[in-house]
Amino acid sequence: MSDTTSAAGELELTAAHDRQLAEFLQTLERELAAGKVVLPSWSKVTERARTALAAPEFAIDELAGLLGAEAGLAVRVLTLANSAMFMRGGRPLSDLKLAILRVGHDMLRSAVYAHALLQLRQAPKLQRLKHTLQQLWRESTQVAALARLLTTRTGKGDPDAALLAGLLHNIGKLYLYVRLDTGADAAGSLPASITSLTAWHARIGSAIARNWQMPEAICQAIADQDLLDSSGSQDDLAAALSAAVIGTSAAFNPAQLAGTAAHLAEFTRFGLDAAAWLELMERAQAESTALRVTFGD
Repeated sequence: MSDTTSAAGELELTAAHDRQLAEFLQTLERELAAGKVVLPSWSKVTERARTALAAPEFAIDELAGLLGAEAGLAVRVLTLANSAMFMRGGRPLSDLKLAILRVGHDMLRSAVYAHALLQLRQAPKLQRLKHTLQQLWRESTQVAALARLLTTRTGKGDPDAALLAGLLHNIGKLYLYVRLDTGADAAGSLPASITSLTAWHARIGSAIARNWQMPEAICQAIADQDLLDSSGSQDDLAAALSAAVIGTSAAFNPAQLAGTAAHLAEFTRFGLDAAAWLELMERAQAESTALRVTFGD
């Protein structure tokens, strides 16, 4: 076979691959626009609790009844309410209604979504994705911890909303992995296209968040997570999430911590120097471990 023929064949394969990617993304966009989010293995109770929390207001008695109908979900909320994050010298709670009042709306959402993601990671049909889903969860808790610490430290953004945005910032990647798992071969290898497709994860994640009726600020933050705009055009939540994503990129490689802290210090809107960033990034590692204990690892 001549070099020209070989090159032509490679171009045809590339073109066919690109068409498949485009068709897959168009299918996802149509499904999301129609309100269809296909994520298996969430319990009906978890879905009902998620739907109830999509409303700006909810009846505490009704929500407590929903949460109490699934032991794992109830334990998740009580563990959160009794964690160091919320105790603040108070007494331990065993009453779901009091736990709901203590943690508030966004943190309840965080607990419900964390429980839903735990159900996904434990789903028998997704076992060959277990390591990947576990890694995404680890990254999400790291980003959530850093975003919450950053907004608490600087007063730029709501810490509870920042934590929720961090927990969900990878939902687009998770969705892509789960949907593409059906195309894996018998050996369990995912299609090569997954690497190309994850570049779209922020857009897909934002669409999912809107489908779940998340506040617009959280949806936009997820969409803009790969942009840290030095012009100041991002709102505080989006900027905090973007900075947390950058900070977390170094969390699993200690040799990069100092350089990443210096890079983040260049964005003066937060008013933090490299030493302060380094401190936050190191604290986030410990707090992300606590989050995984609270929400289920």
